[in-house]
Amino acid sequence: MKSTVLKLAATALLGSTAMATAAFAQQSDEQVQSVFERYRPDYTSVGIRTGSFIFSPTIGAEGKFNSNIFAQDNDSVDTTDDFIAVIKPSLALVSDWNRGFLSLTADADIARYADNSTEDFEDIRLNAQSRIDITRGSNITFNVGYSDLHEDRGAPDSNGQQDRPTTFSIFSTDVGYTRDEGLVSFAVTGSYENFDFDDTGLVGGGIFNNDDRDRERTEGTVRVGYDLNEDYEAFVKFAALKVKYDDSREDGGPLRDSDGWSVVGGAAFDLGGKSEGEFYVGYQKRDFDSASLGDSSEFIFGASVLWAATGLTSVKLGVDRDVNETTVGQNGLFASGTLDTSFSLRAEHELQRNVLLGADVSYTKQDYIGVGREDDVYLVGAEAKYLMNRLLSMKASYNFEKRNTNADQQDYNRHVFMVGLTAAW
Repeated sequence: MKSTVLKLAATALLGSTAMATAAFAQQSDEQVQSVFERYRPDYTSVGIRTGSFIFSPTIGAEGKFNSNIFAQDNDSVDTTDDFIAVIKPSLALVSDWNRGFLSLTADADIARYADNSTEDFEDIRLNAQSRIDITRGSNITFNVGYSDLHEDRGAPDSNGQQDRPTTFSIFSTDVGYTRDEGLVSFAVTGSYENFDFDDTGLVGGGIFNNDDRDRERTEGTVRVGYDLNEDYEAFVKFAALKVKYDDSREDGGPLRDSDGWSVVGGAAFDLGGKSEGEFYVGYQKRDFDSASLGDSSEFIFGASVLWAATGLTSVKLGVDRDVNETTVGQNGLFASGTLDTSFSLRAEHELQRNVLLGADVSYTKQDYIGVGREDDVYLVGAEAKYLMNRLLSMKASYNFEKRNTNADQQDYNRHVFMVGLTAAW
């Protein structure tokens, strides 16, 4: 549950930053886009107009091969591979207004395993986004979402003796105000997330109780920016958060309720359609209610850059160092969180107008605060996309994942191959 909380917390935090950064980027005559994101009128579905809305349904079908579906230690056991069929329906209803914006979306991943039906899952996501334009440079945004998901077998918080993946639900909402007029920009966002984890059966009988992972997280952020010139903006951002668990001590664990704050300063840039991004450095503090969990005080930093290297090639660079939550324990001790430092690089190339290539590589260093566990996670991937026409596209991909850790029998690696077909109207 903690790894998921951090993912959503990071999403909310980045969302507030992206909102202000996007407003700053609008000052440029030409906005940078990655190769996969570029609009191609001959190969992009136009949707179905319904009054002042555009209705866009899609359906995808994928076939996958996973060489290690249980994310088991390759040196200790014989790993299990399997073929997976995935159906991916989605619906979007988006306004076509001159002012303001409303979007309603729903999508799902429905997976069936050929030989291991216990791993079958149905992930569902619902989301509503809206923007109310007040003046030319100011607006109010409101988002609400609900998801039913499953936890990957390789998640550190997953119990290796479960008879099926952990399922959980997430309810999230946020409201924000942005003002970007003149040299000074201002953005404030408040967000709330609630996580509810289901209990899971154990191999050989019994129940693994996940109620101690249920929690809610409330966060507020304030960002102030100053335009140094038409290409660069300096900014400072402050965030305060509160995490409250329903009952983290139910299975003998510590009281994990906490309060925290962070402050970062940095710069955003938009170089006229050639490159855009931001970078920042700062400090994060987290105080736990339990004396058995050590408070964390960490130096944090991050960067995100999109570079249009040529008219046919784009490159994305990401760097992030942040403190995240976890319920992992080791040798009778419980970690108060993980200090994650990650680096990612993605290149995209347009081989032909309708043939797109992509490649990814990333590395994450996870230090479990207070217990001495250290994980190194490596990801490498490649994909190709063939746009047949406005309605149909095909995709093939390969991904390799590897985790090295000093925790006993927690190392693993796996290969995942995928081919898929998507239809859009």
